Amino acid sequence: MSGRVVRERIDPRLTAALFANYRTPIDALLELIDNAVDSRVAGRALEIDLALRAGHITLTVVDGEGMGPRELEREYLRWGGSRKRAGERIGRYGQGGKAAIGHLGGTFSIIASSAGDPAAHGFTDEDYRDRTKLRTYELRESRKPVDALLGYVRIEIGEVDRKIDARRVGTRLGDVYRPLLSAGDVVMRIDKAPVVPTEWPVEERKDFSVRAGGRIVRGWYGLILDPPPSAIEAGMRLYHLGRLVGAPEWFGHPGPAVHPGLNRLIGEIELPHVAVTLNKSDVERGSPEWEAVEARMYRLLRPLVRRLTREEAVAASPQALRTADQVRRILARALHLLESGKLFESEITSGPGSGVEGQLTMEGYVDRAEGEGEPAAEEGGESDGPGAEPSVPPVRSGGPGRGRRSGVGEVVIRSLDPRLRSAMEEEDGVRRVVINSRYPL
Repeated sequence: MSGRVVRERIDPRLTAALFANYRTPIDALLELIDNAVDSRVAGRALEIDLALRAGHITLTVVDGEGMGPRELEREYLRWGGSRKRAGERIGRYGQGGKAAIGHLGGTFSIIASSAGDPAAHGFTDEDYRDRTKLRTYELRESRKPVDALLGYVRIEIGEVDRKIDARRVGTRLGDVYRPLLSAGDVVMRIDKAPVVPTEWPVEERKDFSVRAGGRIVRGWYGLILDPPPSAIEAGMRLYHLGRLVGAPEWFGHPGPAVHPGLNRLIGEIELPHVAVTLNKSDVERGSPEWEAVEARMYRLLRPLVRRLTREEAVAASPQALRTADQVRRILARALHLLESGKLFESEITSGPGSGVEGQLTMEGYVDRAEGEGEPAAEEGGESDGPGAEPSVPPVRSGGPGRGRRSGVGEVVIRSLDPRLRSAMEEEDGVRRVVINSRYPL
């Protein structure tokens, strides 16, 4: 009895699902630029020009490998297939660039030419987001707009329905491709303005080259000048072939949320042999290569982390203290009102603390500890002196029982990880709300 033959099939509508594989339009742009970076030729600077207009994006890549008719058909238009290999190219899944175009706009055209080819070839799709069937295109030959020896690719995306800020794109590119830009391997321009690699005010920089998982990994680490700028996020940046992957890493060590002194640690490490996720948002943390790197870097950074955690907390700037003090006062009022049961009450009569139509508001409310009649200092009043950490009276319960402490003892200002608004901690039996003076309010 013969068995029935069954085959795998693919619905072309699956490709439309890949269009949504990006959190932001900038992430989709990065996917296109990753493909361009993969085409660079050793010893030559790749030039990438990005033009951003309302409803229109143009990406031009010169002096890379380029693409001819064969590459356009067998590589560019092939979903899920790629000759790229791990450790050799940034992208290797055969879907990123095509999906990125569908995420950004409804139409696109491409003109490309291999290095050494005197002519260019291309095609246009006027309804790219219609994925009811796979596409068939007729290539058109055209004059190559650059020298025949240079590789050339030009992608134009129309009907762009995503809002893209050129300044934010430039900042992101300067961060994501910082090593390649700094080394001059890649030159990027947005609307003819050069993309500048991100620079940090670093002291005590130390380069390292260590063996992890049978491979030599290289990078550097150091300390940001004290106090560190709030715009700089501490931690070790992970790069895969010169491309930033994920958020800063601590390799098992506690971050700035545990001790503010760690806000000064920064560095970079190149990991070409560690696989990354499909959208390059992180490394594959379950891989043996990553586990080996994590263990080795933990040991390498341990002396510096121990030193920073033993130092005094990084002093916050006067401006950050003033901003955090305003937040502290508002939070202290909210806690006092919440404990007294008046935070969501409405007052019939007008007066201090009453807003529109008698609604109780935070404006004009006077902080009072139980049993005390003197109001606390308001904004604009006397301070504790230049550079001093603002003090705050303990917030007490408004319920019965004189002197009974509330669930939150104090509100203090301290430098934490910039991603945190605040944190709760307990020390010597006293619970505190810690407001982050470095949070970008």
